[in-house]
Amino acid sequence: MPNGQDATGIDIIFGIALLGTLFMLVRRWRPFWDSDFTPDDRRLATQCAVFVVPPIIVLLHEVGHVVGARMVGGQVLGFHYGLIEGSVRVAGGLSASEIWWVALSGNLVGAGIGLAMAVAGVSALAKPRALRRVLIMGGLLQVAFQLVLYPLLSLSARFGDWQVIYDFGSTPDLSAATALAHVAALALLWRWWRGRVRRTLFDVDHGLGADIAALEAAMTASPEDPEPAMELAVLYARNSEMSLARETMDTAAENPLLTGAGAARLHLARARLAVIEDRWSQAYLAAQAGLSRLDGDDDGEVAQRLWANTGLALAFMLRPEQALAAFARVRPPVADDPRFLYARGQARISVGDRAGGHADLQAVIAWRPEGDLLRQWAEAQLEGREPAPPDDSDRPNYARRTKAPPAPLAGV
Repeated sequence: MPNGQDATGIDIIFGIALLGTLFMLVRRWRPFWDSDFTPDDRRLATQCAVFVVPPIIVLLHEVGHVVGARMVGGQVLGFHYGLIEGSVRVAGGLSASEIWWVALSGNLVGAGIGLAMAVAGVSALAKPRALRRVLIMGGLLQVAFQLVLYPLLSLSARFGDWQVIYDFGSTPDLSAATALAHVAALALLWRWWRGRVRRTLFDVDHGLGADIAALEAAMTASPEDPEPAMELAVLYARNSEMSLARETMDTAAENPLLTGAGAARLHLARARLAVIEDRWSQAYLAAQAGLSRLDGDDDGEVAQRLWANTGLALAFMLRPEQALAAFARVRPPVADDPRFLYARGQARISVGDRAGGHADLQAVIAWRPEGDLLRQWAEAQLEGREPAPPDDSDRPNYARRTKAPPAPLAGV
């Protein structure tokens, strides 16, 4: 934060967090670096990435300004460093292009070192998982700060390096070239993150690289078989990486070798995943894609479940008439599923069939045990209310829920 911005208070707060992180790191030094990478180790590695890495990169960022000034013959008059901010004062007499270079140089150093850290974390397969997470997370956070957050702050608040770098009045050609390179760098970094880094970070966190490699090899060996892709998606989803689960199945669905019943099963899995995430439009589209892969007169279990998920999606897209038309295509045992009955009951009530809707909700209550969340929702709907929030008296105040979790409908 150059140009006289006072960040003493922020530095103090950050310094306290830094000392706390270092204290925890010293206390957990041996288990932190061993091969057993626990959730506590993961949290501590994240803290290191957030509180230990930035002061180092900020210092090097400011040193980069000093080196940049000396490269163009500038005289450094002052150097300030404050953990997460700093400034360098350079004597006048430099040309506009030389001032542009001095402003850019620190950001190049900061972003370059952050990128080098992330590359090292991705590539260093034999290193401790804790170190790899610190390198990847710390490096990427610094790249994001140097190339996204700091430019936005600098340009919006009209202070700092990026106001000089993008001074189109003084350095139009250099600023335009920087803008093009800036956009290209961000696009390439985004592709790298989406393509490799997320999967590497997942493996670092969960240690499932061998399982993932085996499933990916099975997908390559048998592209007409949906099972490996579905198993890989389940592996990601069970470890809370829903975006990777979704992308795995979406990519498999584009494979022209996957046809017929196999493709329908994959689309059913895609619809179920979309229901879990409350992405009702995507659930509808996936279910319809699955039905399109089956013969029109196919009435098997996969078709039944695809129609059921079509109805679920339409019901929660507030299209009860269309939902009921889809539900009419479903027969037992799928039609006896309490999740199906709950959704159909809601749709029936929405079109004015209160008797039919109440009968479905009563059937849910009969199927589900006392205390079951879906039963609580069915009981509440019969009484025209929402279920009470769960008992979170054992949680801190900030973590207590004020509403009941949504009705669990996924998996039909």
